[in-house]
Amino acid sequence: MSTPSELSRSDKSGWQPCGVGHVAVYGTLRAGAVNDIARLRGGRVITGRTTLTGTLHDLGWYPGLVLQGTQQVLAEVYPLDAALEQVLDGYEGIWPQDTGEYTKRTLTVPVALTGGGTQMLAVLVYEALPATVQAAPVIDSGDWLAWFKAHKTAPGA
Repeated sequence: MSTPSELSRSDKSGWQPCGVGHVAVYGTLRAGAVNDIARLRGGRVITGRTTLTGTLHDLGWYPGLVLQGTQQVLAEVYPLDAALEQVLDGYEGIWPQDTGEYTKRTLTVPVALTGGGTQMLAVLVYEALPATVQAAPVIDSGDWLAWFKAHKTAPGA
């Protein structure tokens, strides 16, 4: 895995895409989760799975991942275009108003493709900022969705 590179925040003139073709999701956007990316933007088909290295935190009904630490966190990888990225930036509180909870990072990771084989892909990851997880407990599982189903009840359930 490459070292994360922080992407430029949107400037005052407007939103800018990160320029990578895939997004890695590790929480509520995973298939079967409350905000399944396929429901968020219809027609999204998973490209494959990867693991992200860091520390996974419990932020209530959703997780926050900090890309520091040694935990292997399961993530699903989906195709990303500018329209989906802008929706995700809004969902993660980055645009149009930055809530200060997450930042955008790009990583190059090996992805186990759904059709077989492995390919190195550049992916966008939404990383929780240190202040966001400062008082949040660490999740001892690298699979947030399985952990959540065993420990919590989704909102509205």
